[in-house]
Amino acid sequence: MALSTPKAELVGVFMESLAYGIYLMVFSQCMSVLRNRQSRPSDYLVGTAISLFIFITAHVAVDILRNIQAFTTDEAEPNYPIIYYGTFDTWQNILKTSLYVAVTLVSDAFILYRSFIVWGRSYLISVFPFLLFIADIVIGVLLVYTLSRVVPGENVFADALSVRVKIFYSNTLAMNVVCTSLIAFKISKIQKAITPFAKSGGDQVSRLVPIIVESGSVYSAFLVVMIGTCASGSPAMFIVLNSISPIIGIVFSSVIVRVGLGVSHGDSHRANGTISSSRNVQWMTRVGPRLPNSEPPIYAAPFPYGGVQVSLQQTVHTHADTLPDDIENGISSSHTKGSFSALSV
Repeated sequence: MALSTPKAELVGVFMESLAYGIYLMVFSQCMSVLRNRQSRPSDYLVGTAISLFIFITAHVAVDILRNIQAFTTDEAEPNYPIIYYGTFDTWQNILKTSLYVAVTLVSDAFILYRSFIVWGRSYLISVFPFLLFIADIVIGVLLVYTLSRVVPGENVFADALSVRVKIFYSNTLAMNVVCTSLIAFKISKIQKAITPFAKSGGDQVSRLVPIIVESGSVYSAFLVVMIGTCASGSPAMFIVLNSISPIIGIVFSSVIVRVGLGVSHGDSHRANGTISSSRNVQWMTRVGPRLPNSEPPIYAAPFPYGGVQVSLQQTVHTHADTLPDDIENGISSSHTKGSFSALSV
């Protein structure tokens, strides 16, 4: 059975509703993490989370309204859903597209700024992604304008609207691939720098999952599917298009949760754009006698990819050693337990 546009729209809204339910749970956790932080959360984290919630919620509401109108407004008219979805210049469709463009621009701005922070506020690194972001804004505005000028019955897959849709998706994909690659590369370098200090290096999967989550590469994968369905002229494009907004919310809210918890990279409130590692390494070391009240030592080592500052916090446990002289003289030995914190500067 061939997939028609009304069927694709109906399935798309169903998938969008499921994804929105998941997004609500992630968003709730996101706001809870930001609200309970000891330090004031970054403005860009809060702004991104709230903006995405408003736009995504409005997008879902408009999609549900369009479905209701398509299947219940004129039940006496044969194939009315086909006629309804074939009319692109309605205010509901224009509003829906505007909200999708807004969600895309907010998420693109977030990943652009995140790559800027992760790379130590490097303007040079951010120049090319920033130009792509400006192009995204221009193309998005033109897309909404073109949609408002579509003539009823016009083939959306073959006319000017289709061209601008493909350009918008392709430009968004290019920007996300660039920013995703920059973030993933930086995170992998940090992980490689601190791996020698871990008790165990960990398997490849455990190191790969944080990179995938934190870089937002899942969103880029959905953009590839979107472009493929649009280029093929398949109505399945509407399934992906309807459901991608809450998926964007899930992806980027998950990143915000990790940044807010301090287990991810890219909090703009860290001094001088430093990047904290989520890997805490503990070890035991045997040392000579040391006064309990002495200051903990700071050791700075010339690690690659930026300096790494190691802070050793001294906790002294006193007990009788096995040496006979120590037992006789009541001299206790000191063992230390330290925590490792890596800062890339």
